[in-house]
Amino acid sequence: MQERSVNGSDYVTALYIRLSQEDRDISFQQDKTESNSITNQRALLWEYVRSHEELAGSTVIEKCDDGYSGVKFDNRPQFAELIRLAKEGKVNCIIVKDFSRFGRDYVELGDYLEQFFPFLGIRFISINDGYDSSQFDGTTGGLDVAFKNMIYDFYSREFSKKQKIAWRHMAEKGEYNAHCALYGYKKSEGNIHKLAIHEETGKIVREIFEMMASGISPRKIARILNQRGIPAPSKFHDMEGFRRQWSRYGAECFWTDDRVRRMVKDERYTGTMVSLKTDAVTVKGKRRKKPPSEWVRVEGTHEPIVPYELFVKANSMLKQCEFKAGGRKERNIYFCGYCGRMLGGDSRGNILCGQRYFRQECDCRGAKIRKADADSAVLEAVRGQIKMEAESEKLSKSAKSRAVICPEQEELKTLERTADAMKRAWMPLYEQYTDGKLSREEFLLEKKKHEEETDRIEQRIGELKKKQEMRSESSRKKKERKDQLYVFADQMELTEEVKEKLIDKVKVYADNRIEICWKFEAGFSDMETIHRCG
Repeated sequence: MQERSVNGSDYVTALYIRLSQEDRDISFQQDKTESNSITNQRALLWEYVRSHEELAGSTVIEKCDDGYSGVKFDNRPQFAELIRLAKEGKVNCIIVKDFSRFGRDYVELGDYLEQFFPFLGIRFISINDGYDSSQFDGTTGGLDVAFKNMIYDFYSREFSKKQKIAWRHMAEKGEYNAHCALYGYKKSEGNIHKLAIHEETGKIVREIFEMMASGISPRKIARILNQRGIPAPSKFHDMEGFRRQWSRYGAECFWTDDRVRRMVKDERYTGTMVSLKTDAVTVKGKRRKKPPSEWVRVEGTHEPIVPYELFVKANSMLKQCEFKAGGRKERNIYFCGYCGRMLGGDSRGNILCGQRYFRQECDCRGAKIRKADADSAVLEAVRGQIKMEAESEKLSKSAKSRAVICPEQEELKTLERTADAMKRAWMPLYEQYTDGKLSREEFLLEKKKHEEETDRIEQRIGELKKKQEMRSESSRKKKERKDQLYVFADQMELTEEVKEKLIDKVKVYADNRIEICWKFEAGFSDMETIHRCG
């Protein structure tokens, strides 16, 4: 807050200045501390104070929100401070460049002009709108002022709609759309919407994933980074010239376990652009998280810092760390192969069916096995299934290399060529009509046939393209599943994630025999489900 006084008067005039994030020009010039518009607003307000005798001798304070939207009133720190001073009776007059600088919600702005300020006896001046509340008696100044406020509010809503459409187009093209580059990357010199690996921070990101994949907890990783004096992402961006209040408390920023977790879960480090994770139902409504199925994902938009296999492995280890830290009980996957009851454990490390204690002669008495042996057998079975999947994948790739072009692809190409030919055929048909070679009835008949055939072709093209997209999405999911399976091949213990994704249950029989029931989504065949332990 800046405070100046000409003659020590008790009359306090507050100058409020605001600029939204979209209009700022600080980020692109590191030697600037404020936007050009802020400087221009300040000059205009001070000139107004000096030119009005009743204000020239007052104590003047400044409140400036640089980089905040005018749609919301409660998220601007300097605005909140100004209102607090007003409630305490420490402000007599408020001056703004125009109503939109104070706020763009005409309903809430009207409340301030008609009720809040008149009740507190505060004079309000909007220079460009020619409004001075001292000339009115507790009103907004008639239809002229009210209409301007509605225009400002309408502008915000229309701008929000257009901005959402633009963001959607950018997301679908895989373009990066943020104030500063994702940590580990920099904005490409030729295209600010494309990411390029940052030489220094890219190595740090890779190291974080490798530490996580090796089983080091997020908290320990954060401690290691802080001990080495590596700047946290927010501090690094500040050092690069992106001036912003990164910490809401104004404290110095450090690496935290939460920061490490969010980085490890961020798929953008694999070269896939993921956008539109949140949205707002209304212009000034709170943003809500969207389900992953509604995110916009575009693969191969930039060079990956982390291979997908390392990404999956790091996230697998992260889930294990979170599971252990949460203190949750281990999922029991073992069941009696005879009665179907869940097996319990004893003090010797065995798992067995409880029916053995109640019935002298029953098959359930044979359902007993050492848990360590059962875990090892299940893990070995998982590795065997993954090996079979890898061999099957090699055969599949070999078959694809010898495969002929799909008939649907040929049909799509033919239909697209036909559609282009029909578009070109329309003009000669129209020329025949204008030259009198076709009567009106003949032209309308040919036109109807042409439109019906065009609609049929376009509909079929749409169907074929949709099939291609579904096939492509299915292949992508299948590839992701197999990449994740290959990560499980390196597991040294039977983790909760392996159980969750691959195993439905394990039935235990006599003579140390087990039957593994795979989950359907694991994609494993039903062969070799019976294994012997020990």
